[in-house]
Amino acid sequence: MRECEIHKRIEETRSRLFRSASQNGMNSETTIKISQELDILINYIQRKQITKGQMEC
Repeated sequence: MRECEIHKRIEETRSRLFRSASQNGMNSETTIKISQELDILINYIQRKQITKGQMEC
């Protein structure tokens, strides 16, 4: 997956996280799962950037 696609997924997941937190609360299982998904995406892109040196967007 290209970095630009990952950045798009990060933004979409971040929006879902905010929406879930406002509807279900910060400690809801749904919000926590979305937060973990976002963490995975962010960690992936950070590791990729470290190995390449910079972004390609």
